Amino acid sequence: MLFSLKCLLAASLGLYVSLRIGLNRPFWVIGTVYLVSQPLSGATLSRGLFRLLGTVGGAIATVALVPRFANAPLVLSAALATWMALCLYLAMLDRTPRAYAFLLAGYTTSLIGFPAVMVPEDVFTIAITRVQEISIGILAATLVHGLVLPRRVSMRVHARVAAILDDAERWTRDMRAGASDTVLASDRSKVAADLLELHVLSIHLPFDSAHGVAQVQIMRALHDRMLDVLMLSSAVEDSIARLHSPQARATDATGWHELMQASLAAQWAELNLAHADCRVLQEQLHTARPDWRLQVPDRLARNGQGAVIHRDHRIAARSALGAFVGILLSCVLWIITGWSEGATAVSIIGTACVLFGTLEAPAPHVMRYLLGSCIGVAVGLLYGLLIFPALSDFVGLIAALAPVLLLCGSFLARPPFIMAALGVVLTFPLIAGLGATSTVNIVGALNNSVALFVGTAMALCSMQLFQTADAGRNRARLERSIRRDIARHAAGQSDVTRAWLSRMLDRIGLLAPRLQGRSSAAHDLRALFADVRAARASSQLRALDTRLDNPHVRALHAALIERVAAHFRARTHSPRSVDAHLLELLDRMREAAAASSGADREHLSHLLCGLRRDLLASPLTHRH
Repeated sequence: MLFSLKCLLAASLGLYVSLRIGLNRPFWVIGTVYLVSQPLSGATLSRGLFRLLGTVGGAIATVALVPRFANAPLVLSAALATWMALCLYLAMLDRTPRAYAFLLAGYTTSLIGFPAVMVPEDVFTIAITRVQEISIGILAATLVHGLVLPRRVSMRVHARVAAILDDAERWTRDMRAGASDTVLASDRSKVAADLLELHVLSIHLPFDSAHGVAQVQIMRALHDRMLDVLMLSSAVEDSIARLHSPQARATDATGWHELMQASLAAQWAELNLAHADCRVLQEQLHTARPDWRLQVPDRLARNGQGAVIHRDHRIAARSALGAFVGILLSCVLWIITGWSEGATAVSIIGTACVLFGTLEAPAPHVMRYLLGSCIGVAVGLLYGLLIFPALSDFVGLIAALAPVLLLCGSFLARPPFIMAALGVVLTFPLIAGLGATSTVNIVGALNNSVALFVGTAMALCSMQLFQTADAGRNRARLERSIRRDIARHAAGQSDVTRAWLSRMLDRIGLLAPRLQGRSSAAHDLRALFADVRAARASSQLRALDTRLDNPHVRALHAALIERVAAHFRARTHSPRSVDAHLLELLDRMREAAAASSGADREHLSHLLCGLRRDLLASPLTHRH
């Protein structure tokens, strides 16, 4: 209710200013207010900034392209479609709120460029007017949501951090109590997804308060430490399971069982320290002092890497190419038919292809938007024909708009109804002819309605044909990406370990919901964590090469590293059990490490123990 009231207040403020300065299409101000508004005030400010940047970028691109190619409709269509496809490609690679700027740059071009084709000499005036309308809507939304009973992003961040840390500590207590079955890999993968949510929220923090920069730095350090918690807790769980397995104890060579017990004790100590460090960072997050690094141990004061997200260039390019083909085909049909309302329909097609193109299955969202648009057309005709003609002042106009806007605002705060609510609030002011005189042209309103329905239907067909991705194929591609990067990391070919680990856990967080419903989901996820740990151990073993003095140990070390790399290269194509020669090399390497007197003997032994445990874990189930 509070969010809806603030949206109404912001829309009223923006509408008053736009009418006062004489803008002829103030309904764009209302639409902008509802597009930008978020329940969290910092998110509204950042979203408004990204929308403004995207709008300005789209307007500049439109002004540069339309006059230049106005006499070559097909070339102009291809140029506009190429720009929108590029914006969609960049938005899909980002996967954070910043992607909104790229989306706006794309579909602003669609909303301005195609209607301006008929009057290319006026494209600059149209573009600058659109920027003014959107700027007023952004300013109104950010002022109201930022000043009237604001809900801070930091409050949401504190609540999510507390919940995640509580869950992680509960799993550790369960493991210590021996209830290892309650600590599932699927739960850890959910935390990996939660960490991405915290990363997304942290982008809004600099817009939330004066302490936002310090909070972002603390969040990066907390993210890095939570990665350690996830990997250590999964390692402890697998170590306990192996120590308690009669079959493993019977097959393990002499010395491995004792070494694993010692390694488990060290991992427990590291895990307890990691939990304590997370709580220290949580306390610093509440105060968010600029000198927070002076208040924490040195190991936490380093510049945190933060979240490194997965980017799939192939899927992004496929979706962008689909949008390009769909938009270009629509333009060709418009040119051939010469439909007078074709510009409106094509602009809607372009907007939908860009706005919904980031989704794996866009059709349900488009259908909800279309349903909302149908309601918006009916409401708009009601207002334009019956309600607006009886109004005489601004107060009466706001009183008349309030019921619909309040209802739309309340549904906008409920995720399942966002698309339908936007369909209503973006459509009915346009159909009603909201403006300085608020008079409706019934013929124009009906033509716009037909163009809206035709455009949305064609956009739905285009996205179904060219932009809808098969969920099973995307899941298999994600699994291949994980296996490929594990193999590259084990072979020493990937980037810094911390960045690699963050990217791998982000991929696991993306994969987990796609595995739901499969009987082997928990098994597969648990094996994935084991493979990631094995690849990390292999990388850490590789780093010890220059510190080994004994020639025999160095020769065994080189052979072991190469054999592990070959094992994971083979796993990229199909699951393989660990070959006997690799297990023999591990046995010989452990004996050589135990007999050596180097300073890294204990560290080397623990790495070998962890590598053997993780290699013997069940491999990731392969699905074609």
